[in-house]
Amino acid sequence: MSLPINFQFSQSSLQDFEACACRFKLRYLEQLRWPALESEPVQEAERLAQLGTDFHRLAQQHRADIAEAVLTNSLVESDADLQGWWQSYLQHRPTLATGARLYPEVILSAPLGGHRLVARFDLLVAQPDGTFLIIDWKTSLRKPPRDILAQRLQTRVYPYVLAMAGTAFNGGQSIDPITIQMIYWYPTMPDQPEQFAYSHQLRQRDEQFLGDLIAQVKHASQTSAFPLVEDKKACIYCVYRSFCDRGAKAGPLAALTEEPLEVIDVLALDWDQIAEIQF
Repeated sequence: MSLPINFQFSQSSLQDFEACACRFKLRYLEQLRWPALESEPVQEAERLAQLGTDFHRLAQQHRADIAEAVLTNSLVESDADLQGWWQSYLQHRPTLATGARLYPEVILSAPLGGHRLVARFDLLVAQPDGTFLIIDWKTSLRKPPRDILAQRLQTRVYPYVLAMAGTAFNGGQSIDPITIQMIYWYPTMPDQPEQFAYSHQLRQRDEQFLGDLIAQVKHASQTSAFPLVEDKKACIYCVYRSFCDRGAKAGPLAALTEEPLEVIDVLALDWDQIAEIQF
């Protein structure tokens, strides 16, 4: 199956390809909806997925200048965990400089490898001193080790796209990579954020790495070579595991280090209708 000429890559699609080429084909090329559970128990997984969606909405509304008291009052009858996450956010959210410009839910894209690489930021912050913060709210119950987070495609894609396509937030000038910081913030561990600095060397590294990865996807598409991953441990939380005869039982929710699949089906989104700023 060929890769559409207008296909837009994201950290999620590249992460899927790196984890298992077959998963990439099933999810993004065939757009197969497979009725399997990602993790169990299913009711708790669904609850946490909804909590994650609700928390992201709260953070977005707060950064769009809706008063804290209004948002707090709206949670009176909400899930106790969501109320706790909200209080953690109010008490421990990342400290921003006075006069910082806040851009919640920003989508940027940059050209790479003949396609576009898209990043959606939970919160982009332009600080008065010329530095930029990419803040990502993580609502998983467990935080991966720092070295694992450093290897994830999101940690590479987001700063790279901002450096390549963020001129609209920097007076029409390119953003110097050394001014970019990526922050992962967890409401369940509010005093343990993970912050990653960027640099010219990392931008060059990521451009090479991401470009090579896109080239691999294109080659796989041209040759119809999307093999299953060899290590079956990667299949535990994959919804296609039964389709690929890699097991039928979902992985335990307690061990999941990513947010449960969100209520929103990203495959159903019409990206052509989403406003984006692109380089």
